[in-house]
Amino acid sequence: MGKRYYCEFCDKLFADNPTNKRNHLKGVFHQRMKKLHYDAFKDPEEILKEESCKMPCRQMETTGDCSFGDSCRYSHLTTERRQTLEKQVQAKRDAALKAQQEADREVRLEDWLVMRQKSGDASGPVSAQVAPPSLPPENAESPPVYSLPPALMMIPNLPPSLLPPPPGTNLQASREEWG
Repeated sequence: MGKRYYCEFCDKLFADNPTNKRNHLKGVFHQRMKKLHYDAFKDPEEILKEESCKMPCRQMETTGDCSFGDSCRYSHLTTERRQTLEKQVQAKRDAALKAQQEADREVRLEDWLVMRQKSGDASGPVSAQVAPPSLPPENAESPPVYSLPPALMMIPNLPPSLLPPPPGTNLQASREEWG
């Protein structure tokens, strides 16, 4: 019987030889089925743009069917389908706008550090009160003071990495601004 070729677009099976394959791939039915397949994945905004440029098909409006099918140069878009596409486009735009607003709402690290310094909030796992980064170390009012948060004070035998440094250490270290 020989090898058979199955075209998934057309749902057809035929003898697999170069001539048959070439004729099938160039055929009108295959081209139409391939276009239908890929149009199903087209962006709704693109479909609306293409269809709005075309005049409505008179034959489709009167009989509900067009003898030209998808190769018709007129639009076969119904009002219900148009409304559905417009809703999809609007939902996509709303989602993009919402994502942009969320991204704008996120606080940058530098802004957060400035706000934290202004408010004097020094809460964290190991809190440190340090002079503002814009001030040079010699103008610092006091050396850093480290303390444990209350939750860690209740735990006996903390590892050295969680213990605050003893007072007076790192006083000679220069403060570098990162970033």
